[in-house]
Amino acid sequence: MALIQKTGKKLMVSATVFAVLMGSGLMGTGIGTAHAASSDLPFTENQKGAMEDFVRNFILENPEVLVESVNRMHAKEQQQKEEGAKDALKKNSDYFYKDPSVPEVGNPKGDITVVEFFDYNCGYCKRAFDIVNKAIETDQNIRVRFIEFPILSPQSEVASKWALAANKQHKYWEFHKAMMNSTAPKTEETMTDIAKTVGLDVDQLKKDAASEDITNELNKNREMAASLGLSGTPAFIVGEQILRGYVEYEGFKSIIEDERKKSK
Repeated sequence: MALIQKTGKKLMVSATVFAVLMGSGLMGTGIGTAHAASSDLPFTENQKGAMEDFVRNFILENPEVLVESVNRMHAKEQQQKEEGAKDALKKNSDYFYKDPSVPEVGNPKGDITVVEFFDYNCGYCKRAFDIVNKAIETDQNIRVRFIEFPILSPQSEVASKWALAANKQHKYWEFHKAMMNSTAPKTEETMTDIAKTVGLDVDQLKKDAASEDITNELNKNREMAASLGLSGTPAFIVGEQILRGYVEYEGFKSIIEDERKKSK
């Protein structure tokens, strides 16, 4: 794919690109193909001007060529991004699937593991919670692990710290469900009420939430998200697939079954 650079009002094209255009019969400037075929040969000012004029006119008359070039570049970048994310997933698989600090529910020996990145103040994460909860209730062979990924506000970070502190008291799922089902702002007062409702020691919860190890856990989560190229919530890892964004239940269920078949 030719790379075209804009300098002032002119478009400059490499000699190699010019040779390709010549060889394809697209150019009719009177310059011999044999001469243009070597990118090492210098061009006169007239020849450079002819190239610039030709390419400019060609793009103006065929703008879809430029659009196609940009689309191909974006597609290539996206492919490289996905390949990099899959490499990062393999490299950090122990953290995603085995690290005891990551909260989880469901069947610990399930044949499929779902990893979710979420933020308590994310509207689509609340919708995704219903999907995940339904999957847990209807699928006895699934394990779900939760990566606290607070990116929307300082409130989100505090909520995540409280949730990880609840995990230390073995009540993560109870606290998580109550937080997701609550429509109230995630203030300390609201979270205190939720913590009391699910039977947490609130004083110990606050102490743990302020601890360095929980801060380190959140930093680790951000590092893992960055390695996968995640910048929003919700996001999921299902088998070898990385899903960016909300997925309806039937689609989510289908992806789980597909990954099950692959693993077998």
